[in-house]
Amino acid sequence: MQGLEDISLAAKPELEGAPRLATIPGVKAYLLPHDRYPYVIEIPAQEFLLNETPQRLHRLLAKAVIVKWQSGDKVFAYSYGLVPVITAHKENGHWVADSEVGCMFEATFIDDRGDGIFRILTPGTMTAEMVPSWARTKEN
Repeated sequence: MQGLEDISLAAKPELEGAPRLATIPGVKAYLLPHDRYPYVIEIPAQEFLLNETPQRLHRLLAKAVIVKWQSGDKVFAYSYGLVPVITAHKENGHWVADSEVGCMFEATFIDDRGDGIFRILTPGTMTAEMVPSWARTKEN
């Protein structure tokens, strides 16, 4: 998943632009901290399922705030608060936003099979109904 390689546990998590956090029994949400803000990621073009229909996501450069969803020790999803970036440049190997779109949206990538591949993309943040069966516990 994009943006996970730069996590810094010593950093303070950024709350501005963070995906909404639902309370789901048996599930914990972790806001992932980074050393710089705005944190800009590049999401490469990829295929995903939306309502069980194959779709293709175009490459996206965006300011991001990331939430990890976990049930027990199983990570099953990542939600992103995203602000699309129009122009950017790299500085010291990291993207820096020069201009951005005046909108924000949320997207959640879900590992539907428990194999570490996040095939399902859904608009919005995690809800209890989206927890895959392999990650469910007696609580959820």
